[in-house]
Amino acid sequence: MQTNAPGQGNQRGVADAIIEFLEAAGIDACFGVPGGQNIPLYAAARKRGYRHILMHDERNAAIAADAYARISGKAGVCDATVGPGATNLVSGLAEAFSSSIPVLALVADIKTTREHLRHRGVASQAFEQQAVFASVAKWVGRIHTPAITHEILEHALRVACTGRPGPVVVEVPEDVFSAALPEAAARAVTVSSAAWPRYRSAPLADDVAKAAALLKQAKRPVILAGGGSFAVQAGAEILSLAEKLGAPIVTSINGKGVVDERHPLAAGVIGVFGDVRASTILKSADVVLVLGSKFAQFNSFMWRLPDAQQTIIHVDLDGAELGRAIPSVLPIVADARETAIHIAAAIGDGKRPVWAFKQATPPQPGTAPDDPAIAPEAVMEAINAQSDERTILVSDASLSSGWTASRYTVKGAGRKYISPRGLAGIGWAGGAAIGAAAAAPKGARIVAVAGDGAAGYWLGEMETAARFNLPITYVVLNNSGYGWVVQGERMLGITPQSTFGAVDFSSVARGLGVPAVVVEKGADLGAEVARSFGANGPHLLDIRSSDQSSPSVDYALLDPDAASAYGAYGMG
Repeated sequence: MQTNAPGQGNQRGVADAIIEFLEAAGIDACFGVPGGQNIPLYAAARKRGYRHILMHDERNAAIAADAYARISGKAGVCDATVGPGATNLVSGLAEAFSSSIPVLALVADIKTTREHLRHRGVASQAFEQQAVFASVAKWVGRIHTPAITHEILEHALRVACTGRPGPVVVEVPEDVFSAALPEAAARAVTVSSAAWPRYRSAPLADDVAKAAALLKQAKRPVILAGGGSFAVQAGAEILSLAEKLGAPIVTSINGKGVVDERHPLAAGVIGVFGDVRASTILKSADVVLVLGSKFAQFNSFMWRLPDAQQTIIHVDLDGAELGRAIPSVLPIVADARETAIHIAAAIGDGKRPVWAFKQATPPQPGTAPDDPAIAPEAVMEAINAQSDERTILVSDASLSSGWTASRYTVKGAGRKYISPRGLAGIGWAGGAAIGAAAAAPKGARIVAVAGDGAAGYWLGEMETAARFNLPITYVVLNNSGYGWVVQGERMLGITPQSTFGAVDFSSVARGLGVPAVVVEKGADLGAEVARSFGANGPHLLDIRSSDQSSPSVDYALLDPDAASAYGAYGMG
């Protein structure tokens, strides 16, 4: 096989073709960690001036690609070398798979002549990585020879962005990465190749008529918008339909911000980590139009809301989701945006008055007034005071998702709030903030909110943010432990608890090139958040927050006669 030394000579190689392909598809960033086998990709990117963001950990690279896809509306791309690089990608790809986000992972492999030496790493770093990726990817492909490079990449994006989106993996053997590429192998690719969804599906006319009839007869209609509504950019159409129906709009966490949360019909996020008022409104509905939600455990209080007494119209691109967690009266396999458009047309002109959904609700869970530590909800209020329509909030998992989903207000419709609710693993926000910053429009401020337990996973990526001078405000809710777990351990009488020694995250951040400050007093909170928003580049706030407070909503708040919907401390 003819080879081309990486970065030398004028011969066009497979690595060059990969970078050219990404450029033609309109994907202007790739996130990854180099190794011996994928060096040609780095050489090609640098030679062409392509924006490759060198990360410290492959997991964070996959997460960054996920966030890039969520914010940009294009597939995200990450890379890793064979073996240990490949295994590090898995957690990030698993989140993208569970949240239906299109990511293209370019993974190096051993030379094609060493296949018989793969098992147990006889060939350096080798193992059966395709089998590992099979459970976290829609498709695992391989560029066996240079001639099929474009064909494989094109199909990879087709799979990632078609139907229910998700990650795909393309393996590139070491010798293929460095090989020369026949000129005749090039195929046409455009920016539409990486956009998602690639195709749209309209609902059947009979289903539209049935849905319109049910909604017109409803006395208390509610629209529940999930992450699938974002995937098809359905915000404007959902709001238009809601105004016709006089229906409040509640969302899952992944649907948060599909409409401007300051709008009178925007009622908030439902579920354990949501707004009590939003869940109360959903529980009061007689007809619920569900657009692109899989009824995840936390959003539905362990599949109790919506309930069997309500008339549910469930719309999803993936027919396998319809009836899987909660049964519906009318299941519709279709694009949420197209369905909203068709139902609105069937309902006709005019707007119904909004039903009286502003009834009193139980208070939102939070921090006790006599708690001396900084209340996480006060942190959210300070962030709300500084945020505008350009702000993008990136939330980590666990309690951070609860504080941000229930207390942060998205200003302006659009994907301006993202969190890892597919797999819900902590340690997501650091990589995601970098991906969001790479995709965000000029002038946007990225706010990454995480507990100290989650921050421990991505501390090294603050150097990445400093190196690229990314506009990220890191907010670490520092209570010296795995807060969610510690609260559960207290309830169960388990000692010792999952706590840490005291960590000064501000010192760590400064060591990595990020200006930082410790915030110990609530009186200083507003000024420090404002200063961080005004920073030229990244800035970290190490906030000494309460280890006693919890944002979790118990279903018993909505139905006093019901038992807890999520077990002793939220795990179900």
